[in-house]
Amino acid sequence: MKCSRCGNDAVIVQDYAGVALCSRHAAADIEAKAKREVRKCGGITSGEKLFIMGGGSAESHALSTLLSVILAGRRDITFTTDVASATAVVTADTLDDIAEHLLCQVCRGDAAELLAVPEKKTLRPLSVVPRTEVCFYARHHGWTGDCSTQDSSAFCSDIAAFLKTFSADHPSAAYALKRISDQLPDLYLERQNHAV
Repeated sequence: MKCSRCGNDAVIVQDYAGVALCSRHAAADIEAKAKREVRKCGGITSGEKLFIMGGGSAESHALSTLLSVILAGRRDITFTTDVASATAVVTADTLDDIAEHLLCQVCRGDAAELLAVPEKKTLRPLSVVPRTEVCFYARHHGWTGDCSTQDSSAFCSDIAAFLKTFSADHPSAAYALKRISDQLPDLYLERQNHAV
């Protein structure tokens, strides 16, 4: 298969968008999506103090690479290892993570978790990128480790397997779940304000 943008060999097929991308265009697409998501969540303002969540995973490697691209040349941002002193928390959550988390909470009946509003500004630049593409991006930028995920429970593994199977026929399902996940806390607050 060839890249939809330049005709070179494709390394990623985005069924949800109807395109195939070569390594250069796939990396650029991931960066563009992530930057848009950061802006949508309020951006990274001057003087921001960032706490980065994550460990030694492919997602964390992709996030650190992505932040170096997004913050290139900026000297007005600092990083902290103390979440309490941070002005924003940055996570390596992927699109799959967000969609799976929403389905887990729905299936558990955990409305409080679904409707929780983060205490701090939270940026999830990779939350608009499927896990397979995040893994590609990490490998494209030198990651040589394992890209598999460690699900915390059999229940979560079942949810992930269901979503993967369902998404094979409905490629935009995870994006729809993310939109709902993004909207729920605001809808809840709006309803609470009208009830008063």
